[in-house]
Amino acid sequence: MPQGITSTRTSYNAQTKAMELAFINASTTIPKQYPKIFNEWTTDPKRSIATVEPIAELGLLRGRTEGGAFAVDNPVELIPVSFTYSTYGLTSYVTEEAQLEDPLNLMAMLPQMLANSERYTQDITIWNTFNFSFSSLVPGSDGLPLCSSAHPLGPIVTSTGVSSLTGLTFSNYLSTAPLTPESFRQAEILFETLLTDRGLPDRRTPKYLVCGPQLAKTAQEVLGARLAPYTNQNQPNTAADQAEIMVVRYITSPTAWWLCAGPGDWAHGGDSNSLVVGYKWQSRVKAWYDNPTGNYGIRTSYRNTYGFVNWRGIVGSSGS
Repeated sequence: MPQGITSTRTSYNAQTKAMELAFINASTTIPKQYPKIFNEWTTDPKRSIATVEPIAELGLLRGRTEGGAFAVDNPVELIPVSFTYSTYGLTSYVTEEAQLEDPLNLMAMLPQMLANSERYTQDITIWNTFNFSFSSLVPGSDGLPLCSSAHPLGPIVTSTGVSSLTGLTFSNYLSTAPLTPESFRQAEILFETLLTDRGLPDRRTPKYLVCGPQLAKTAQEVLGARLAPYTNQNQPNTAADQAEIMVVRYITSPTAWWLCAGPGDWAHGGDSNSLVVGYKWQSRVKAWYDNPTGNYGIRTSYRNTYGFVNWRGIVGSSGS
């Protein structure tokens, strides 16, 4: 018998008592949270691996002597970023006997239960991009996590490892800084002073302050107060209303926080982050009857990939 099959003995109380009401112990109104931050990405449906080829743009114009030739420059290919698709799914069975002897009508509830499970699985896994954003075990193409104090500008592969076009690095990591108006301002400064892979000025607009439920009150104090919180100096709070607070229940750290640009034209260097999620399919529901046993089966599945192409547009702190 398949594991997890619903039989006439699954719901003991329903089979032995006159039950008047059944309900699903889960809300069906919790929307997905990740689409507000992540870029939806469409890739080649024939390939199980998707690769992005980052390009370093041209450098500055240079002066020339009269009658001489202008300097020549060309775009530079950087380290490619590859994403592998994975399939997630879940199946539930109901015996032939339980299809009839089903006081709670569990068989009719299975489609909604599977829909809930799929929605929660997507959010939980995709938000791990943030949960592991400080971990060296989940590196980007430059060998560093999403939030790092030493991202090389224009990372390229050399005989000795990852190098830089400019010799410069850039930080999008505030270490363990707690969320305060001052640390929020430091995150804004990193956005304002952002550099391209050529070391030229770049700009991403910070739109969302992302944190877990435990930090929501602090975020509201930091971004909601007109006067600076945690002081009696009666000075204006420069962080007030500078970003939208996004409280994410799937963030596992009670102290970590991130200032993020929104989704947008990430593939062409637009004013956005480079967090991506791509699907080959979603909510592929299939139901069937197994003739030899009479069992009813229903399953749902999706196939996706997710992660980050580039670290720009994100500044994070693991919190104190």
